[in-house]
Amino acid sequence: MGPELITSLDQITPAWLTRVLRQNGFTEATVAEVSYQSSVTSFSITAHLRISYTRKSEAPDRLFLKFSKPIHPVSTPEGGWEVIFYRSIAPRTPPLLPRCYDAVFSSEQHKLHLLLEDFSDTHYSEPPSQLPPTRRNCELIVRSLADIHAASWERPPWNLIGFAQPDQTEVDRRIQDVRERIARFTDFLGDRLSEKQRAVYHDVLAALPKLYKRLIIPTAYTVIHDDIHIGNVLYHRDPTEETIRIIDWQTWFIDLAPRDLAHMMAIFWFPEQRRNLEKLLLRQYHERLRENGITNYSWEQLGSDYKLSVVRKLFHPAWQWDTGHEPNIWWNHLQRVMLAYEDLDCKELLQ
Repeated sequence: MGPELITSLDQITPAWLTRVLRQNGFTEATVAEVSYQSSVTSFSITAHLRISYTRKSEAPDRLFLKFSKPIHPVSTPEGGWEVIFYRSIAPRTPPLLPRCYDAVFSSEQHKLHLLLEDFSDTHYSEPPSQLPPTRRNCELIVRSLADIHAASWERPPWNLIGFAQPDQTEVDRRIQDVRERIARFTDFLGDRLSEKQRAVYHDVLAALPKLYKRLIIPTAYTVIHDDIHIGNVLYHRDPTEETIRIIDWQTWFIDLAPRDLAHMMAIFWFPEQRRNLEKLLLRQYHERLRENGITNYSWEQLGSDYKLSVVRKLFHPAWQWDTGHEPNIWWNHLQRVMLAYEDLDCKELLQ
């Protein structure tokens, strides 16, 4: 009998939890009762579990369950992105992630579930919003990203996602894909896209063959989160503690490390916040990489790759539009990333 896929709250039973916990080494644990509080998001159903045992046990009395609405089969590799992450990547990553007790994906149903450590007692999450994190939390995030990036630095597990590092053929495919998507996106927007913004897309698309030559160079490739924002980070309730937890790894990928930094700052922040913190945070990130033993990546390389990542993030709102995200999400992202492109003088990369 294979692992049971959770697709309904009714399946959260003492018998199921007992089996899972015993498979995780809690061989004496017998669950007597389980209760939960559940909620629904755009992509999943979640439940905070409260567990009691028939006798005293070292097993956790709180766990977090996440199970999916249907996942589109074309966009999901065999095993499901997040299941692959928790099975194969998380065990090799610094302790900045929840412990995973169960991870199951059904290729027939295109659904998954994850049973994770629950940090509710010690950590809290900010509700997803347009507000940036505080300066202190920003510093904790970039330090944690540097730790995670360093763990797979220039030796990322390409085999797990069924791809290899981009070669010229793959780069050409990506360029064609971007050009087609941006053409559809700009046609849809019509005159809602300013002439200045339309010119940015025109110039960037024309320069892609030059810009994307960087993607063939093997430096700075690592496992990235690719959706870092205020709602995907858990902060410690004790303000003297500096441990955060980064969650929601459903869009993880292998790419240039600064892509995570560009996502957080160029997509979500307005110019004033970015100007105040951007260089400081990039410096702290670079110093943390060096503390982790990454000494072959210069400050100048980081700056250039960060600008390139901002340029590539110009295509993110179009991808969000193409995949059905709400306009209030991608329209705001579009405006901010355009401001970042101009503010950082990214046009110099096109020359």
